[in-house]
Amino acid sequence: MVLDQADIVVVGGGIVGLTTAHALKQRGFDVLVVEQRFTAFGASGRNSGGIWVQTVRGGTELQLARQGAELYERFLDDLGDTFELRRDGGLIYFETEDQQKVFADYVADRREHGVQAELISAAEARKLSSGVPASAIGAVFSGDDAQVNTAKFTRALGDACKRRGVRIYENTPVLGMTRHGDAVTGVRTVRGDIAAGGVVWCTGAWASTLSSEGIDLPITPIRVGMLMTQAVSRQVHVVTRGPGGVENFGALSSLPSFEPTLFATPGLEEGSHLTYEDIVTQNAEGNIIIGHTHDAAQSLNPHITVEATSLMIQSLQRRDPSFRTLGVTGLWAGLVGVTADRLPIIDKVDGLYVNSGHVAGTASGPLAGELMAQLVAGRTRPSRWNRSLATAKRSRSRCSETGLPDARESQ
Repeated sequence: MVLDQADIVVVGGGIVGLTTAHALKQRGFDVLVVEQRFTAFGASGRNSGGIWVQTVRGGTELQLARQGAELYERFLDDLGDTFELRRDGGLIYFETEDQQKVFADYVADRREHGVQAELISAAEARKLSSGVPASAIGAVFSGDDAQVNTAKFTRALGDACKRRGVRIYENTPVLGMTRHGDAVTGVRTVRGDIAAGGVVWCTGAWASTLSSEGIDLPITPIRVGMLMTQAVSRQVHVVTRGPGGVENFGALSSLPSFEPTLFATPGLEEGSHLTYEDIVTQNAEGNIIIGHTHDAAQSLNPHITVEATSLMIQSLQRRDPSFRTLGVTGLWAGLVGVTADRLPIIDKVDGLYVNSGHVAGTASGPLAGELMAQLVAGRTRPSRWNRSLATAKRSRSRCSETGLPDARESQ
C-alpha cells in the first residue's frame, strides 16, 4: 500500500529531524517526516536542556556548539518565545584544591579558544545557583552557555513545519528502506510505503537499527537518566554542573593536568558501569531537574535503572537541604547515540543521508539540520568531522578538507 510521496523523507521527529525538515522546506523541497511515536519522544524531550559551549573541545566541536546556540536566537523570530531560551550562562563547581588547579588550566585553555570563562568564588557561584552545595570551594562560570526547553522547542518547530506544508506522520515506525540500484527511493512503514527522491535518517540512538539494512554506523546507544522535582520558586539561575563525570567534557579531560582519580563521583561504586554528570537546572515552571546518569544501553530500552535512580537521589540529598523535602514528579531516561570521537555523522552513506551521533544534540542539532539541508541541496560537501565514519560498512564518505561550513552564509 502506498501511503505518500515526497521529495525528501526525514526519519525521526526530534531536534535534528525537524530542524532538517525545516531547513529543507525553506529551500523549496516537498518534505515529509515519519516518527515512530511522537515528536520529542526520544532524547529531544528527555534532557536537561543545557547548551554547553564551554565544555567542548576546540575546532569543529566548538564551532558546532557555538553556531547551534546562535541558531536558537533566530528561531525566536519564527517560533516566538515558546521554548524558554535563557542565555544566563553556566557554571561548573569544584570541591578540592587539586580539582581547582586543573580548572585553572581549563580556564586558560578556554580563553585561548575564545570561550568566555572565569574562576569565581563559591559564594559568587551560590548567588547564581542554589544547586552549588556547601562542599564547593569555587567554580568556573561561562556566559557562553545557555539553556532551552528542548521538548517545547521540538514541538513548536513541528507545528511550524506543519504550517509550512511539511507532513508529519507520528506513530509510524519505519520497517525498512526501498532502493533502486544504489539510490534509496523511500521507506516502508507500518502504514504503507512512502516514495521519495531521498531519505534522511535522523533517529539518534535508533540509527543502530540500520545494521539490518547493511549499514553499520559507529554509534553506541547510551541511556541518559534524569530526575525532576515539584516546582519551587526560582533558585537555579544558571545551568550548574559538579565535578563528577568530567571525563565526558572533552575540553577538560584532554588537558595534560587532568587526572580521572581527582574527579571520582561520590556514591558511585568502583567498577560500576555508570558515569554521572552532576547537573542541576530549573525550568520556567520551577521544576528542578537533577542528573544525569550515563549507562551503556544493551538495547533500545529507555527505562531508567534502579542504580541510576539511586545515584541521582543521593546527589539531590547532598545539595541544598531544602531539596530533600521536594516531591519527585518525573523520572525518565533518554537514549543518545554516541560516536567514539563525540562528533556527529552528517554525510551520505550508501545512498542514505545520515544525520546522527549527536552526543550534544541540544547544542549541535539546529546547525546539523541546516548543514544536512545544504548537503541535500548540493550546496556543500560534508566536512571531515567523524574520523570513525571510515569504519562504517559500505560507506562512501565524500570528505571535504575545508572544515565546517558556516551555516550563516546561507541565511
